[in-house]
Amino acid sequence: MRWLQLPLLIITLLVVYLSLAGCMTLSDKNIPVTRLEANAPLPQAETPLRLMVWNIGYAGLGEESDFKADGGEMLRPPGKKVVLKNLDGIQTVLREEKPDIVMMQEMAGPGFLTHGVDVASGVKSALPGYSMFFSSDIRTRLLPGGLSLRHGLGTFASRANDGTQIVRITEEPGTIMGFIKRRYHVQVTEFEVSGQPWAIVNVHLSAFDEGANTRMAQLREVLDLGQSLYQQGKAVAIGGDWNMRLAPTDFAYTADDEAQFWIHDFPREELRTGWQVVIDPAVPSVRTNEQPYTAGVNYTTNIDGFVVSPNVKVEDVRGVDLGFRITDHQPVIATLSRTDAPAPVPAETIPQPD
Repeated sequence: MRWLQLPLLIITLLVVYLSLAGCMTLSDKNIPVTRLEANAPLPQAETPLRLMVWNIGYAGLGEESDFKADGGEMLRPPGKKVVLKNLDGIQTVLREEKPDIVMMQEMAGPGFLTHGVDVASGVKSALPGYSMFFSSDIRTRLLPGGLSLRHGLGTFASRANDGTQIVRITEEPGTIMGFIKRRYHVQVTEFEVSGQPWAIVNVHLSAFDEGANTRMAQLREVLDLGQSLYQQGKAVAIGGDWNMRLAPTDFAYTADDEAQFWIHDFPREELRTGWQVVIDPAVPSVRTNEQPYTAGVNYTTNIDGFVVSPNVKVEDVRGVDLGFRITDHQPVIATLSRTDAPAPVPAETIPQPD
């Protein structure tokens, strides 16, 4: 009878592999969400507003890990202890930084990639005074718990807000095996900050689309959404993992350039007048995953950061250098205020590294 079980095992493993390698999900008419309130009423937001973006890689892509889709060998982290170690580090950073808003990508519930660890709940436990909105762009429904996937965006707020909404964006064309597809979307959270309206958009664009066509379509939709919110009188900050190099970088590395196959430059000509890209050029925000991390070997650059509207003033921006010990991305924190004056930095001007 064992040979009869083999095809089912192969199919199951193939579904998991395709889900991982293509960052796909089994089709679902609705995007599942989890909304959790803070443990006390939230205060009103005041300027300046501190925002953090961080792709936490489901707490599975610390320094010990590589990743199959990036040219590595691993489908998931080396073990549960590694996931717990990474999650503990993520919690420590969150408790120390305490930003007003946290915009995460690749949050995860318990499943295959996390060795059963509920990363999303672990993050929330480190932010008890925050509301949480978690929505899945990667989710399986037909696989058992140990093989399941539930990954997506998480927005955490320690200030009163009008709730978070989902806006769908372009998906990668076609499906795999007729039913596997990723549900790309952004999260939009609106606030009154010092009595003035703001909109915060949490974004994670496609990474492995051939020719970057899906990425470009998504980028234009996100920028159009931001412009629409701005025209409604809101100050707008769009933040997250753009999967595009946000500025030229020259961080030292010795690894093969083949691992950079997915990297494309952010097209600054797509920005409307007065919009700014906001990064810390001194600290890389991502490393390649074709091998475990070694400083000076893996390629690093900046793909995580913010795009802000003309009525937003950047008080400060800081990359948090964690040495890629606990995640393959590093947090970026921006301190923002509102101004109705023209943007002081032209849209096409981005700070260059020293």
